[in-house]
Amino acid sequence: FRHANAPIFTITKEGIVTAWNEHLARVSGVREADAIGMTIFDLAQPESCEGLQSAIDSCGTGVSSDSVEITLKGGATEDHPVQMLLTLIVQYSDGAGGASAERQTITAIGQDLTEIVALKAMQLRKTQITAVLGHELRSP
Repeated sequence: FRHANAPIFTITKEGIVTAWNEHLARVSGVREADAIGMTIFDLAQPESCEGLQSAIDSCGTGVSSDSVEITLKGGATEDHPVQMLLTLIVQYSDGAGGASAERQTITAIGQDLTEIVALKAMQLRKTQITAVLGHELRSP
């Protein structure tokens, strides 16, 4: 997964990053060597941590989580931090996920939403400007 064209990382059940792929390093500005050993909570914006913790906790029940949206600190540009939709998948040591299996890692596969969120913000600004102009043109 290191060269995949999607943000992918692995974490322990405590949220400690154990792998960080090249795509994620490129879009986040955080090198793999810097990310490994940190918690994902240190790398995410505070408002993302509660939902992320809930998703990790649900993985503890042996069920892969629903998708969770997070925002990473920093990013390629400070104006537009990296926003991702993550799906967390539990990996077991025996590969089967049976009752006796011990969970090893959680793999997070993401979809980069940064450009989509920026586009929506730009469309909102455009709508607001259009509304102001329309109001000004109607009002003498």
